[in-house]
Amino acid sequence: MTLIRTSYSSGYPFEDAYGYARAVRAGNQVFISGTTARGPHLDGDAYTQMTAAIATVAAALVRPVRNCVTSYGPLSMFSIWQMSTKSRAHEETFGASRPASTLVQVAALTPASARVEIEVTAVIHD
Repeated sequence: MTLIRTSYSSGYPFEDAYGYARAVRAGNQVFISGTTARGPHLDGDAYTQMTAAIATVAAALVRPVRNCVTSYGPLSMFSIWQMSTKSRAHEETFGASRPASTLVQVAALTPASARVEIEVTAVIHD
């Protein structure tokens, strides 16, 4: 059996600059690259950025989700108030469906004003 692989671009400039695809479908699996908020949402807090990133990915493709957050705020430490803003956006989007999710803290994201980045793996049932 031949596995069919298809790459998809969203037209975001970083895709060409860094040589990656926004999404890749291999068979019945879809892999969505790390996605941050864009445009005016980058000026928002972690909640605003998380909801914008989730909207970009599309709710239909979100199982599992990996979240990366930067260390910003008082004393540059990841704090409970940051976790609650990220968690609030996650809960509002997924509710009881509760996808698998990982949260890691990183030193920085691209672009530098991004506070949250999500990565998604999905399975398509034809």
